Amino acid sequence: MSISTCHFTVKKQVFIGYAKLMKPIFNRLQFPTPEVIANNQALADMVEQLQLKGIKRPMIITDNVFSTLPAFQLLLDVFELTDIEYSVFDEVVPDPDFLVIDKGINACKAHNFDAVIAIGGGSSIDAAKVINTCAFNDVKARKVVGMFKIKHKGAYFVAIPTTSGTGSETTIVSVMTDENDHQKKPVVSMKIVPDMAVLDPRLMVGLPPHITAATGMDALTHAMESYLSLYSTPELDKLNLITIRDIFSYLPACYGDQSGSLEHRLKMAEASHNAGVSFTQTSVGWVHGIAHQLGAFYKMPHGLANALVLPHVLKFYVPAATKRMAEMADAIGITQGSDLQKANQLVDRVSALCIELNIEVKPGMIKFMDLKVMSKNIINEAYMSPYPVPRYFESQHALEGFIYTIFK
Repeated sequence: MSISTCHFTVKKQVFIGYAKLMKPIFNRLQFPTPEVIANNQALADMVEQLQLKGIKRPMIITDNVFSTLPAFQLLLDVFELTDIEYSVFDEVVPDPDFLVIDKGINACKAHNFDAVIAIGGGSSIDAAKVINTCAFNDVKARKVVGMFKIKHKGAYFVAIPTTSGTGSETTIVSVMTDENDHQKKPVVSMKIVPDMAVLDPRLMVGLPPHITAATGMDALTHAMESYLSLYSTPELDKLNLITIRDIFSYLPACYGDQSGSLEHRLKMAEASHNAGVSFTQTSVGWVHGIAHQLGAFYKMPHGLANALVLPHVLKFYVPAATKRMAEMADAIGITQGSDLQKANQLVDRVSALCIELNIEVKPGMIKFMDLKVMSKNIINEAYMSPYPVPRYFESQHALEGFIYTIFK
């Protein structure tokens, strides 16, 4: 055994012990969850609640694509008959960096805001989490990177997801991109969770099929990684199995019907939300670790990256998590065979779902010269997060080879 391999083995054992030690602490934490409004007229219900709370000057935070769509006008329309003086900051971009965050902070201060309404995908909601708390508390964004550095809540905060995938409206995490080194920088705090989550399926009708597919697979990844987490609880298990079942039931329907069944879209929005609630309390695993690097290196959309990696990581987990994977298989109707057979069928079913959603590895998606640095970053993230996963890689080289087999 080489010195580097021996060092990795020792480090891995220390990490596994640390992850186990943290389980009772993690399970005792009181994670805040937003009030939820979920129906076909949720936007109007939201505005009614804002008026009851006396909110007068909200800042709406979104991206410059969504702000041009008819769906965004649905939000503005519900303010027409009110005395609420909103302003719009629509400069959020995918994987927003600190330059964007600083612009948003300045916009909030200039508007003298008393609330934030984030509408859009995960990037808009993540950006709003940091913009809101930093603007309200007059703190620099770079100062809050890391674990629990935000000590005070921001202004009243509403999150309106327009995709069914990220679950960002429920989580204690925001991820920024550092424009200097292009790495993801997490901001973790109980204080950034939105006060209200608004799930209105009308906002999700007409999404391009590839976005419906990728974001739906993002939600599936959250639920599956949460169910396989060392930190899962019986209550979260029940929630995750229902979520997994519903995504397999409704995601293909949403993907194939872009004119949009509001019932199906609402089911997917609720599944995404519930997956966000669960993985916030259990952390994630190797799928996310790899996906984060695919995003950092190649700007690959997060949901797509998760979808490409998920079947392979599930297959890697089979020997160590056979029973848990068989339970997930039962939830989606795979009930015949031994636990091992059902676990393998689950992997096949996830692969088949990706094919049905036209998600597949294509030539040139990654540069193999990047694998060494990518794998090092993934290992470091796994140790820092932590990742309470059922199985660990034996070496950094093994992880490099694993990623290579996915994208070769």
